[in-house]
Amino acid sequence: MHRPIVFFLASFFAGCLPLFAFPDEIPVVMDPGHGGAIVPRKDDKWDPVTRQYLDFYLSGMMYNQYTEQEIVLDLSKKVRKYLELTRSDDGWLEFEKILRLFSDQKDFERVRFKIDMAREDGWQNRGKPVTDPEVNAPYRMYDYPNPARDMRMEMGRVSYINSKQPYLVLALHLNPAEGTNPGGMGAVLSPGYPTFDLLRRITLGQAPADAFYKLPWADKWLISDPGFTQFESAKGDAWVYFHGYRMLKNNTPWLGKNRGIRWNMITWKYSDPPGWEKLAAKAGPGPYAIKYAEWKPEGKFWDRERSPMELWRHEGGPLGYGGDNHYASDELLRFVQMGVPIQVPERRAPGSMGEIVPPFVSTYGLPTFSNAIIAYLEIGHLNRDRDRTMVLQNSEELARSLAAGIYSLFRGLSVKKTGKVRPKGAPLNFAKYENAPGGNYFRAVTE
Repeated sequence: MHRPIVFFLASFFAGCLPLFAFPDEIPVVMDPGHGGAIVPRKDDKWDPVTRQYLDFYLSGMMYNQYTEQEIVLDLSKKVRKYLELTRSDDGWLEFEKILRLFSDQKDFERVRFKIDMAREDGWQNRGKPVTDPEVNAPYRMYDYPNPARDMRMEMGRVSYINSKQPYLVLALHLNPAEGTNPGGMGAVLSPGYPTFDLLRRITLGQAPADAFYKLPWADKWLISDPGFTQFESAKGDAWVYFHGYRMLKNNTPWLGKNRGIRWNMITWKYSDPPGWEKLAAKAGPGPYAIKYAEWKPEGKFWDRERSPMELWRHEGGPLGYGGDNHYASDELLRFVQMGVPIQVPERRAPGSMGEIVPPFVSTYGLPTFSNAIIAYLEIGHLNRDRDRTMVLQNSEELARSLAAGIYSLFRGLSVKKTGKVRPKGAPLNFAKYENAPGGNYFRAVTE
């Protein structure tokens, strides 16, 4: 396929403008899930209002001797290894060999990636016992006070990721499968302001309940609490998004389930001014109200949430919903579905690889509070033999496929017509983010 056709497809699928000059080194962050230990105490989501941790640390899934956090760390390091080939001339020649697995293009436009890791190790590598109160400090998602430094606030994982101003974040996880669920791989998505605002208006009686069921992801919402329906879970997530609390079934805040004013629990330019904690404690009318009728979208964070950039990331987009985050995630999964069988002949047999399953939808912190395109992947189900074997035995092939997919998201690939599942090969329109109102969206997060 000739390059002009590639450009046309890029425009059709991803709304792409003519390719533009990326930074000399394109910043990408690898985010291997979890990393910390299971501890018998609340150990994450430090709340500046109540001055306490609100939640237990999520250490990831375990199955027999296998742990999610170790497997995805190993896989992330391998993806980094391949992407870093682009940094040298000799390495680029090796990287082109990976791209030729997927494309018959004669030439590939050169890029250089700068890769950072959200974590380089796990709690077992630090020499601290589970009983140490700071055993999970390096792996917390949200900012936290450091008792060894006079309770100075340290950056959690989300703040660290934003500090690197990445254009793309690849978050890797492994899911548990329940019952007869055969496994597979799927995208993790967080909706944007319009979806949550619809849920708020439904709760207030300002919109009909059946409006929820017309949403493209209504049947993909993650069940948040035992006995909840997807609709009730979605309304509960809207309470978390707007107010920091979960919701009871009678549409009132569940005050025992405080999740915090999360946009003020990280370090970035969208936090509220100093002294916000006292206003939040009063919970009166305004952005900290715990009653929908009294809530108002005031402040820099809510201006951000209603901006075009957040709509591009979360809503609509090339796949109809989920925005550019969904497109990036789906493309990488498709590169895996195509690339592993190309490299491993036994994976070509029907049923030898788990399929792409519908996305998992909720109010996740990373895609909500990071200024980047977020490809958040459940790359398999750890307790399903087929998925686990593929991730463990074919990790190099899996990593090469993800690396090629990341390249394609930036420059596009004319993908070979082979295999059951093929990526579109269209690059994302990063130019619109670079030229966003107020300047470069990716860099603005810490300016």
